[in-house]
Amino acid sequence: MHSDFPVTALALLAETLESCDARWVVGGSTGLVLRGAKLDRAPRDIDIYVDHDSVFPVHERLSSNWLDGPEDNRTERYHSILSHYRLAGAMVELVGDFRVSAMQSNYLAEVNDFLYPNGDKVEVNGFGIAIVPLAHELLFNLLRERKDRAAVAGDLMAQNPEKHMPLLQDLIRRNKFSPEIKSEAMEMTTPGIQSIRDFGKEPL
Repeated sequence: MHSDFPVTALALLAETLESCDARWVVGGSTGLVLRGAKLDRAPRDIDIYVDHDSVFPVHERLSSNWLDGPEDNRTERYHSILSHYRLAGAMVELVGDFRVSAMQSNYLAEVNDFLYPNGDKVEVNGFGIAIVPLAHELLFNLLRERKDRAAVAGDLMAQNPEKHMPLLQDLIRRNKFSPEIKSEAMEMTTPGIQSIRDFGKEPL
């Protein structure tokens, strides 16, 4: 793990939200590093996902570290309720009701019903941190055309297909993905294919 990985911020985040009823999960580069992925750089921020109803309960707990939001955020590709906080020197991005519309596909990040119960927990300084399933990272990064990141998730999934492939199939069933995205996701999770070698290294 990188020496500048935001361990202190993660532990403080978990402590601050420990008695909050809202479910939240860590994704992005921080989630990948927590799973043992080797990235060229330490994560620049901590991305946490929540459902719509959990945005303000979580925001209230983090309000003393508030920078901006929560506010409706729409781009051509993404729709979310977005806010930012600074904990122990690290940026925390709270992403609520996250939706992606791209590549002839539509994806909704369902935290309570899917990402949280099907994710994994890791311990950081004595606190449990829930991280998104790798299937989310694979599909999300394909939709945002970050094949380098998708390949990292796919290679990790290929190490334990019995665990990860059913979750990938479930996510595909719950959402609308183009045949091309589904095909590429399956190819990237094929054991023995180190697909990341085909892509140039890109910044985190």
